[in-house]
Amino acid sequence: MNRVPYPDPATLSPAKRAYLDNPNLRVLNIARISMHAPDPIWRATVDMAIAVVTDTLTDDRLREIIVLRVAFLSRSQYELHHHLSLARSLGIAQAEIAALESGDFAALTPRDRIVAQFTTEVVRDVDPSDDTVAAMRIAFSDAHVFEIIAIIGSYMNAARVAAVARIANDEVAITSWAKEREVE
Repeated sequence: MNRVPYPDPATLSPAKRAYLDNPNLRVLNIARISMHAPDPIWRATVDMAIAVVTDTLTDDRLREIIVLRVAFLSRSQYELHHHLSLARSLGIAQAEIAALESGDFAALTPRDRIVAQFTTEVVRDVDPSDDTVAAMRIAFSDAHVFEIIAIIGSYMNAARVAAVARIANDEVAITSWAKEREVE
């Protein structure tokens, strides 16, 4: 059971009620609990969540590497419920998932390894080392590095919202963002 109940739909703004009532949209528990936030913050959160999974420089596989590392570091069962499913559907091997959980990135490709290390340092230390930032800037454009920071931050936020409210996992995990986008 949630520590914080979902908001009563009757008390929500017209924009939030329209979102909930959209028959073409699967409203996840994280979206439902986030409706406690004032409308401008809620809208920005929704827009950010959509932005980090659509039209990005980061491909789906690399995004799941980032998100899984955030989820493991944050001990977010809610995020892991969805993103382990997504990772497996994208062909991320169990050895790679284990590496992201343990922090021993030897099973990852060099590119994935530097992203996992960068993600670790941003989540754990806030300020990544000069060597890690330099490695990221060799592997990615500055725009892509800052996009990755935004992805990390978005999923850190989601993990913390889920943890504070102790929301239940959704009945069905997401297996494809493309399928979810078809619903929108």
